[in-house]
Amino acid sequence: MADNVGYTPGSGEIIATDDISGVQYQRIKVSDGLADSTTHLRVRTSHPLFGDGGAVVRQAPADIWSVGFADTASSLVASEFTQRRLGTGMGVTQGSSNLLITTGTTTNSEFLARSTTSFRGAFIQRHKTILSQRIANNNFAVMMADSIGEGLSCTINSATSITVTKTAHGFTSQNVGQFMMVGAISGAAGVPGRYAIASVPTADTINFTVASWPASGSCTVDLFGWNYFWTQYTGTTATSANVDSQRRGWNTGVTAATINTTASPGHVIQTYTDGRNANWADALVASGTTPTVTTRASRIENIPDDDVELYLYLWSWNGTTAPASTTTWTVGFVAVEDIVNVPIYIGGVRPQGANAALPVAQQGTVTVSGTVTANIGTGSLAAGTNAIGDVGIQYRANATGAATPTIVNSPATPAVQTIKGTAGRLLGFVLTNTNASARFFKVFNATAPTLGTTAALIDICLPTNQAVELHIEGGVAFGTAITCAVTGARGAADNTAITGNEVTGITLHA
Repeated sequence: MADNVGYTPGSGEIIATDDISGVQYQRIKVSDGLADSTTHLRVRTSHPLFGDGGAVVRQAPADIWSVGFADTASSLVASEFTQRRLGTGMGVTQGSSNLLITTGTTTNSEFLARSTTSFRGAFIQRHKTILSQRIANNNFAVMMADSIGEGLSCTINSATSITVTKTAHGFTSQNVGQFMMVGAISGAAGVPGRYAIASVPTADTINFTVASWPASGSCTVDLFGWNYFWTQYTGTTATSANVDSQRRGWNTGVTAATINTTASPGHVIQTYTDGRNANWADALVASGTTPTVTTRASRIENIPDDDVELYLYLWSWNGTTAPASTTTWTVGFVAVEDIVNVPIYIGGVRPQGANAALPVAQQGTVTVSGTVTANIGTGSLAAGTNAIGDVGIQYRANATGAATPTIVNSPATPAVQTIKGTAGRLLGFVLTNTNASARFFKVFNATAPTLGTTAALIDICLPTNQAVELHIEGGVAFGTAITCAVTGARGAADNTAITGNEVTGITLHA
């Protein structure tokens, strides 16, 4: 049956309804527009575990607004922009795929252009800039800013006060103290700049506190930048730019960021915002094997709300003192790339903290305290007894790290023989007993033990007419000294006499 149903009050087709609190509401079938009317609009993706309980998703193709100034003309004439002001002595042309703005030397003169397209939410704004020189009283800015009003009547009350008329402007006394830009000034020698709202006399007028304006007169102005992101080139240093953001008249404060040079070949700078953060980064315009983009500044507060319509402004203005000479501002391109801001929330993640720390990968130099395990790598270790990273069996008592041998030749009357007179390690021995009876090799941890009284640390039997070889991996530690003796009976304090030279051989120590 066709989806379209005719209906005449009191007769005709039956319409399906639901009764809600005594009122009949017509049921509506939502269709995705396919030929098969039984196929309804699907708004959720399938989840591998929970079937149709997946999240709503959408694909958003890249949307890049880009202006390359490819025309050859003696004026702006780029359809993507509207020229709001070209002041006395200033010039604007296009050539070689660049926009060329010359400042002239007239005080307070300005050039202002605004994109015809607006942007909001998350985006990346890029532009290329070359300045022929950086001198005092020249100002250049690329802004993403909202437009409050254009071509508005302005009454100059004094050198420090103006009144701008805009029908139903929407501002109240609660906005006093907030700032916005006043530019595109025509008809009087007003000074372009960022000015504070002094008062709101009526629903159609706003008073601003200004500086260095004429004492009286009238003109027209544009109001913009109650919300903005901006990059400003001012001052005499080619490797510096001022960056800032403002939300509803309040900014964080200008950051003088270090950048790549604005001298030829210039730099490309980008402003990135996701609605919660803003970052500025730039790269030098030059050929290279590896593209390098360096972050220069950031903002995490006073970010324009993501529903505010922002336009791209190109603004150049001279100071209240004339620049010494004209400067050429070459704008290679401007672009705004719209990005989809889709936060991802992950459930079931363990909490972070001292008792549940996440693994951290650290690169570069790290300052640490306490015990440090080091690797010598290439190079050498200074001579001495201290070791770095002691993870193996190392004999370090002398310069070469080798064991030291001591000859053993037992006397008839047992006597103590010194192997090492200070602390060390017994690493092993090779001893031969030529007697028909067993003999006993005793080792003491003492410098001058008394046989028969001092107990030996080691007491080893040397069988009849045999050689005994022992190697101790890592050695046995002796904290005082290593001394030895050979006796005729077992016992740590034995002193039984033997025949001379019955036991001979060597010990190894470190």
